[in-house]
Amino acid sequence: MIDLALYLTYFLVIAAILLVLGFAVWFLTKNFKKSKNTLLGALSLVIIFIIAYALSSGEVYEKFQIGEGLSKLIGGSIITLYILFFGTIAAAIYSEIAKLFK
Repeated sequence: MIDLALYLTYFLVIAAILLVLGFAVWFLTKNFKKSKNTLLGALSLVIIFIIAYALSSGEVYEKFQIGEGLSKLIGGSIITLYILFFGTIAAAIYSEIAKLFK
């Protein structure tokens, strides 16, 4: 009985993911002008991650069984987090300073 419920859960999760992706693609094709900002935002996140991945070191940590590829992925993710965090702080400070001069 548990196996059946587990397989049903897998099926429903995969079906939900496929439906979400399908409706997202359908919306993008139907309303491309409205979704241009969303696509530019997603593209900028991908570009930031690619830059962070290129900057990260591929140091191997044998103690934790982490190879070069996984180390670069983890390092790139952390650098991306730093860039987005400090960018958010800078945007908030800029917004508050800009309000003072209006």
